[in-house]
Amino acid sequence: MPPTTAELIEDQTFGFLVDRRTFSLIGVAEPLEMARKKVREALTDQTDESRVDDVVLVTDELVANAIRHAGGPVSLNLDFYEKGVTVGVVDRGTDTTVIPAAPVCFLADLDDAGLGAISLDSLPEDGQGLFLVAQFAIAWGVERTTFGKVVTAAFDLAGSTA
Repeated sequence: MPPTTAELIEDQTFGFLVDRRTFSLIGVAEPLEMARKKVREALTDQTDESRVDDVVLVTDELVANAIRHAGGPVSLNLDFYEKGVTVGVVDRGTDTTVIPAAPVCFLADLDDAGLGAISLDSLPEDGQGLFLVAQFAIAWGVERTTFGKVVTAAFDLAGSTA
């Protein structure tokens, strides 16, 4: 069973919840653009620019996945804690079993010789997004909601992890 948002942050030193913002993405012509803008605006003066870029990248991936695989995003949720933030993208998809508990990058297990033997044309153009989420967020998870699911990523605001 994937972790809930509460479980994502229970081992982190985020402190208390200090702000919650929710943005509807239903019927938005450019949900990716809106989500990036809202996250960037919300994190201005909260952390360094490289960390803002990390959170925007992950948000972009979560919204793109909702568009590709779940009929589009419903909302963007930002929960601000004393020392961290969680980004949740709600969609109408109900199948949480198709989301791997630990995203895998098929390049991760290759040594230098194996990496050198790969043709750039053979690399997949998609399917690596959750690997990025796992690399940039300190934790992430998916949970069912009343009408779909929410995929949530947690970030400390101390600086970039990548």
